[in-house]
Amino acid sequence: MNLNWIEDFLTLSNCGNFRIASEQRFVSQPAFSRRILSLETWVGATLIDRSRQPVYLTEAGELFKPVAQEIVRLAYLSRNDIQVKKREKEEKIRFATLSTLAQYFLPSWLKSIQEDIESELFSVRTDFANVEDYLGALDQGEADFFICYEDPTELLLNDMKKYSSLQLGVEVLVPVVSPDSNGEPRWWLPSNPKKVIPYLQTQYTSSLLPVKHHLDSRYRNLKFLSVYQSTIAASLCAMAREGYGVAWVPLSIAINDLDKGLLVRAGDENDEIKLVIKIYRNANIIPPQAEKIWQMLLHKDSRF
Repeated sequence: MNLNWIEDFLTLSNCGNFRIASEQRFVSQPAFSRRILSLETWVGATLIDRSRQPVYLTEAGELFKPVAQEIVRLAYLSRNDIQVKKREKEEKIRFATLSTLAQYFLPSWLKSIQEDIESELFSVRTDFANVEDYLGALDQGEADFFICYEDPTELLLNDMKKYSSLQLGVEVLVPVVSPDSNGEPRWWLPSNPKKVIPYLQTQYTSSLLPVKHHLDSRYRNLKFLSVYQSTIAASLCAMAREGYGVAWVPLSIAINDLDKGLLVRAGDENDEIKLVIKIYRNANIIPPQAEKIWQMLLHKDSRF
């Protein structure tokens, strides 16, 4: 017995015409008729009364129809269940995040949750042009999660009906510069210098690093001149080491250079920026494997 035969039978029982039913099933009429005969042979009874038009179900056909409907329903239900379970084991968890977080945060974070999740398959994308595109990836199902720094302006990720979020951790941005010949900072922010300060700028179009918000609110009396822009924190560190200006970079990236004296702080603790690292998802698109991770994170979120 072939499942196609049962679906042929159900199609024919609904329309009552061999030609129309064969067209709906995308087979020739002779082939369709042979498949109905094969089903009747398997059942051991005539299911279709062909003596009139439109054709009708025989008594045996009427008895078999609800059984056929249930067979088809269970067959597709079982197939879908199997496919879902297969995807849960094989599908990659898809992250979209900023390049800095992909390099310096995501690997250790994934390692920390490895024991709590079943999947070992991940993909990470950092190639979106701006935050709107990252959110578009969530909306279009191209990514399961977006990991970024919390936006202090709350202008972009404020649709709480669409986007759910959880806190993953905290990062500290420190202002760094190269030391002068005496090992002192070339520029010291609290001293309120009158001259323009060369500024190594994080490109805001590609991230949520809230340096601009910090500068606008804290240093209204200082003048910064953007001499270099990059979305890559390691690049900003390299430029700072060469003496090009002040950069706010994650402490986790700058710590080795600070310990070696290749960089020094350009301000005190009040000049640091504490960043909350958050994970976002589109609450309307919930793949099963991603949902398992989200539920696990919900239980961990109470720690913060």
